[in-house]
Amino acid sequence: MSRPFRLIDSAAALEECKKQLTADLAAQPTSQPAPRLYLDTEFESNRSGTRLCLLQISAGAQIFVVDPLTLKRIEPLAEVLGGANVEWVLHAGLQDVELITRHFSVPAPGRLFDTQIAWGLLSPEASVSLSYLTYRLLELRTEKAHQADDWVQRPLQTSQLRYAAADVEHLGELQDHLLLLASKLDRVPQLYQATSEGLLPPRPPRVVLNLNSFRNAWQLTPPKQAALKYIITWFNALPHKAQRYVPESKVLLSVAAAAPSTVVALGRIKGVSPSFVQQYGQELVSGMHKAVGEAASADFELLEPAPYATFDEIRLDAWLTSWRAHLAVELKFAPELVLPGRVMKEVKTCLETQGAGAMHEALDGYRRALIVEESARFCANRPPPV
Repeated sequence: MSRPFRLIDSAAALEECKKQLTADLAAQPTSQPAPRLYLDTEFESNRSGTRLCLLQISAGAQIFVVDPLTLKRIEPLAEVLGGANVEWVLHAGLQDVELITRHFSVPAPGRLFDTQIAWGLLSPEASVSLSYLTYRLLELRTEKAHQADDWVQRPLQTSQLRYAAADVEHLGELQDHLLLLASKLDRVPQLYQATSEGLLPPRPPRVVLNLNSFRNAWQLTPPKQAALKYIITWFNALPHKAQRYVPESKVLLSVAAAAPSTVVALGRIKGVSPSFVQQYGQELVSGMHKAVGEAASADFELLEPAPYATFDEIRLDAWLTSWRAHLAVELKFAPELVLPGRVMKEVKTCLETQGAGAMHEALDGYRRALIVEESARFCANRPPPV
């Protein structure tokens, strides 16, 4: 490590750190869209959560290693981190952004740049390490001697602090190299969009259950179908946050199949937690009991089992694999980053339910801007088999 670093473990040192960072931010080139803060963290994770142990921060000159476990006040640094016009630059920063925003009570800035995500949009490689990327772009070898250290223990060794500081030393150079590569591909906006989507993931969509959500629903008799339909209606009416505490669909199917008549019987079903029984047990048991009691066999048809696989599905999966590989090679991106399994599943569902003309409806954000044109060319030559 060649640049100097300073440990910040006192109130006086934190004030000096704030002043120096503010000055370094102001001294950055005005040609940049926003002044940059280079950030990394060391943390400890256990069953009770994740604890921030160190914050490494630089504005391009001196590197500061801030010790939040020793400091009693952190407000001065929060003013810098939460600046209205500032850009955070990180590597694999999902955990870092969550820790920093929570610990310092600041929102994430409008501009985020992740060097790992950026490399995945410019190469076939996803989820590369910082040391690997530093070597690939800057031809510098970095040491990883303290990667598995216990960062809660104090005092920290000088070698540990040097190791931690090194994680932000070259972020500025890496970003400049990546932006240059991106500009040649006319892809700079997508780098920032992909970082925001990767480090600030959207709220998971609300889950809506139906009979197709339960593979083995076809085994239920009409009265038990009535119980399952009640469970589906009940679940879909729950607030989004509450849905996360409901047992998985496999367990819900077991509940419908048993149609327990008492809360105690509900609690005996494997996968049903005591806390769930306490909060929703009586409502669920009463609702199922009423639905089963009012069910008439004539109101239900025996369901047909869905096939485990079809040749049409095998053909479509093969086409999607080819489509994904073609786009990755032609557009020069890592398929695991741009088209992960979640997105591929959405594209497949769109093809199966709405047809080839609507397949791009599953793409949004930077993916739509990046992919649609080349995808249309591929589909013109090799139409999807739907």
